[in-house]
Amino acid sequence: MEFYEMISASKKTYQKPTLSKVGSFENVTQGGVVGSKLDATFPSGTSFSDLTFS
Repeated sequence: MEFYEMISASKKTYQKPTLSKVGSFENVTQGGVVGSKLDATFPSGTSFSDLTFS
């Protein structure tokens, strides 16, 4: 088998991406939640465990 044939044989066939609905945008992203904290409330470098998700 020549070099070109080896490269061609190892390429995968392209499959276009699909979109699956898994729920409403608000439920999936919690976009419907009203909280009292903004990103600016927390200083840069705040560890993840110190964040509050209100």
